[in-house]
Amino acid sequence: MVSTNVNAKGGSVSFDLVEERWIPVIDHDGGQRTVGLEEVLLAAHQLRRIVGETPTMTAALYRVVLALAHRAYGPVSDTAWAQLWCPEALPEGPLRDCFGRHPDHFDLFHPERPFLQCPAVTSCGLATAAKLVPYLAVGNNATLFDQTTARERTRLDPAEAARWLVTLHAYDTGGTKTPYGRERSSERAPCNNFGCVLVEGATLKDTLLLNMSVYNPTREEPAPTTCADRPAWEDDPPSPEPEKRSPLGWTDLLTWPSRRILLSTHEATTGTVVDGVIVTPGTRLRGDLPEMELMAAFRRLPARGNRKAPRPLLPVRLKERRGVWRHSAELLLAGDQERQRPRALDHVAERVRAELIPGDAVYTLRVFGQQLDKNSGAIECWFEEAVHAPVALLRAESSRVGSIVGLAVKLADDVGAALRGMERDYCAEFRAESSSNLDLLYWPHLPQPFGVFLRDVAEALCAEQSETTALEAWGRDVRSIARGAADQWAYGSPRRNRGLLVAGKQHASFTGHLEYLIKRFHAETTAFITVGEAV
Repeated sequence: MVSTNVNAKGGSVSFDLVEERWIPVIDHDGGQRTVGLEEVLLAAHQLRRIVGETPTMTAALYRVVLALAHRAYGPVSDTAWAQLWCPEALPEGPLRDCFGRHPDHFDLFHPERPFLQCPAVTSCGLATAAKLVPYLAVGNNATLFDQTTARERTRLDPAEAARWLVTLHAYDTGGTKTPYGRERSSERAPCNNFGCVLVEGATLKDTLLLNMSVYNPTREEPAPTTCADRPAWEDDPPSPEPEKRSPLGWTDLLTWPSRRILLSTHEATTGTVVDGVIVTPGTRLRGDLPEMELMAAFRRLPARGNRKAPRPLLPVRLKERRGVWRHSAELLLAGDQERQRPRALDHVAERVRAELIPGDAVYTLRVFGQQLDKNSGAIECWFEEAVHAPVALLRAESSRVGSIVGLAVKLADDVGAALRGMERDYCAEFRAESSSNLDLLYWPHLPQPFGVFLRDVAEALCAEQSETTALEAWGRDVRSIARGAADQWAYGSPRRNRGLLVAGKQHASFTGHLEYLIKRFHAETTAFITVGEAV
């Protein structure tokens, strides 16, 4: 049995997430502080962004705040959205009404309905609070950076525990959990399955509204929202038994209860601390992700062989070394049979047509992700990447701009493959294994010039000019970065004798192939643009 201090049962411990400071934010002057749920919305026009301890925490906190904003403000129509966008700040009345409808639902330690927790799992075994924090070592789960020993007792202050609680529901690993009944296995939490995309504006208020399409459960908007949709904190505490179901709607999905969790508290000299946690299998998500998830992009892989049936849409995910910018077509451009961008971008494009957003605006897409091992039981790395999002591209004719962006990405891929081929052929001469160091000399240097390329293409579209200048500049940037990577690989390593000769031979071969790839790129883009202008 869990000790009686769990959720201060019979006591008076409380941590009201509405007023208590627990969400980390950055001000416009760069200062960092924490705010409660009330302040994060009412002062959103004075804040820059939410920034958690990890990219996954940042994404999870944004999703919870978006769910609250939807329940408070809707907006139930395009007109209602405009009435929120134009004033400097979000109105107080709807938010206070939202909190008033659900008193005590935001108390982290409420004895009967603790926030995003399940009090009925008290009979399960209590584990260390380190279970909430993925980079802390727990039992046999040794980590690279943490030096915590089994004898040390992890204690989290309530604000820390609240942040990790939210993150665990969104990004927990799969595998075996403490069972409530017989069920031990759990699927990885839903946000592990895609890169979570956020459209970022100049202020936190702008960011929230840019990501808030019309939300009207009575009209079942946005799909797959039903009239029964509600975030997890509005519902009764879940049954301790794990279940499988489809989401009731968008705010249900944003606050998905992927685990049954219960925090244990202890009164220390510094105040209330969380010193233990119960984590059991929760609710498994069922349904087609492209039809449910609004903060993700999807793409269809090319058909193989004689296969006639279209392959399924797969979510865009972040990977080590190669940036998410390579999926700019899927992230930015209007959907077709082969891709589907995050639905917030359709919403932004509509606001441009309504002249609420200027046509030359440039926003940022922040993409958050987590990579698990092949068994989904351990975290290998976190990601947070940014992609420029000129609204001119969001409104552009999809097939033409998609082809231009596709050719630019293909050049980068082809040159990257040539670099790997250079190292592979060198290693084959010495029967050695190739490394990934050459990738690190090439791929991380491409996002910045690609962002410039996207802005140049958008400017050309606005001015109704040819994209030739942007494509030529991108070709020069790729050539320069690739040559620099090849030079450093060939002559920046302590090679001698035969090793130096072979490296020089492979370098020369690569240089020739690089020039061929650049010439082919310019020929393809020139032919495409010429045909487009003729049409």
